[in-house]
Amino acid sequence: MARRLRTEASTALPSRRSPFVGLILPDFTNPFFGNVAAAAIGELRRSGHLAIAVCSEENAARERALVRELAALGTQGLLIAPVGPDYEHLQALQSEDFPFVLLDRVIDELGCDWVAVENLMAACQLCETLLSHGAQRIGFIGGQPQISTRRQRLEGYRAALRRQRIPFAKELVFLGDSSEGTGQRGVAQFLELEDPPDAIFCSNNKIFAGCLDRLAQAPRVPWEHMPVACFDEVPYAAHLGRPTVVIAQPEAEIGRKAAALLLERSRRAPGSRTSRPYEQMLLEVEQKTYGF
Repeated sequence: MARRLRTEASTALPSRRSPFVGLILPDFTNPFFGNVAAAAIGELRRSGHLAIAVCSEENAARERALVRELAALGTQGLLIAPVGPDYEHLQALQSEDFPFVLLDRVIDELGCDWVAVENLMAACQLCETLLSHGAQRIGFIGGQPQISTRRQRLEGYRAALRRQRIPFAKELVFLGDSSEGTGQRGVAQFLELEDPPDAIFCSNNKIFAGCLDRLAQAPRVPWEHMPVACFDEVPYAAHLGRPTVVIAQPEAEIGRKAAALLLERSRRAPGSRTSRPYEQMLLEVEQKTYGF
């Protein structure tokens, strides 16, 4: 696929090496991806490259189309935060020695370069912080687990319960997408429970915002001071007036390292750009607590 598209592009582009790199992200409205993109673009510019940033809108078909289109433009390589487990289009790039690096989200079945954080253990430790402050029934609100970050954070939640010998209660888990609406609907479901949660863990910043919005409409007791947690840093966490735990991800480092790795791959001789050993970087996160 990549060779055919590059051949098509060669008739329209100069023969010199392209300065462009493609950047495919799932959500331009999410501050996390905005910060990752800014850092990646800055790293590319320092090396004399330009980014073509496009949004897949969490849509697998759109991602496949964008991969084809950016390859056709003759880009040097792609930075991709994939939207699901489908990876045939990425295998096609590998078969044509077309360099790419996954960022934030990984695909376990696909051997390739990636830069991400340790989601499972960080989520486990975040839940253990809530448990150490007295929570016993933690509600979890997240996205459907076809994406690695969503799946690993849910697994971390369940691991924390097992480690503390707390039974898993399926009514305390609400799965949707990564939007504010999922946070709102999750809290609405918890409000209907006869035995509601005593803390809530949101798997990303947008879900967290929706959760807070719905909590503000809930009865003051027991919801007003219920502890909340978010697997993302939010700038207003210290001012919520309720116990809060957040995971600060190294957003800039993810972007910089992914861009630098892609450029290093693209400079290799043809035939070795996508060969093993793959570079797989697992970055550390920081937990922050407020109001406990």
